[in-house]
Amino acid sequence: MEGYRIARENGLDVRFICTFTGYSESQRESIVQFFIDQGFTMKLHPALPSLRSESPNEWALAPEKFGDLLVYLLDQSLDHYHEIDIMNINDLVRCVFTRRGNVCTFADCMGNTYAIGPDGSIYPCYRFVGMDEYVMGNVSDRPTQGDLDNSGPGRLMSEFKDYVDAHCQSCSHIRYCRGGCPYNAIAPSGGKITGVDPHCIAYNRIFDEITDRLNREMFEGQPIPGGFGPGAFGMRMERTKPGIMALMQKIAMQ
Repeated sequence: MEGYRIARENGLDVRFICTFTGYSESQRESIVQFFIDQGFTMKLHPALPSLRSESPNEWALAPEKFGDLLVYLLDQSLDHYHEIDIMNINDLVRCVFTRRGNVCTFADCMGNTYAIGPDGSIYPCYRFVGMDEYVMGNVSDRPTQGDLDNSGPGRLMSEFKDYVDAHCQSCSHIRYCRGGCPYNAIAPSGGKITGVDPHCIAYNRIFDEITDRLNREMFEGQPIPGGFGPGAFGMRMERTKPGIMALMQKIAMQ
């Protein structure tokens, strides 16, 4: 924490990323409480399979457990409304509210997002940096958009996009999920597209949970603390804990 202290003393805004593994997920209560006690904003990553590992699933968090974790963190965001911000939950709520992906995992990033390595190599994402088979070109060669799109990795990303369009067309969340992360999708299959992001199960669960709660609040008239809503006009005036609409208002005010 010494580095954190020095950064804060010099006016820097510091945040922490918490990676939940298949082992640490069972300690979620104490982990969240630590962030609350320290007054930290929480950003989480699930441990994911990797194209770089010989045992890609050793530490990975199973999609079903990740779904449970996200619902738990949604509840924590509401139970501790004034005590903690969980960025992932805010992003997921924003996706549902705006009907578009707001972070790269849930956005159609193919063709407009790239990473550049130290040697000028261009990759479709920072997670591919250093992997020669995913080099799309080099900045020194000044590749055109067409050059990048027609590279091997560029065609692979386009193939993933087409796969999502075909296999997720009946999903109610396709507009703001887009099949999840393409890297996650190809990691379990050694770089081949055989499915969408394996955490689709988790994404569906949390998006359904947010949508269902939001619909109940709107139709049952749960008031937004300090704001507007059916409950604010007398339909349902009893005091309740903050809900999705209150969280939306909080996000909008940040």
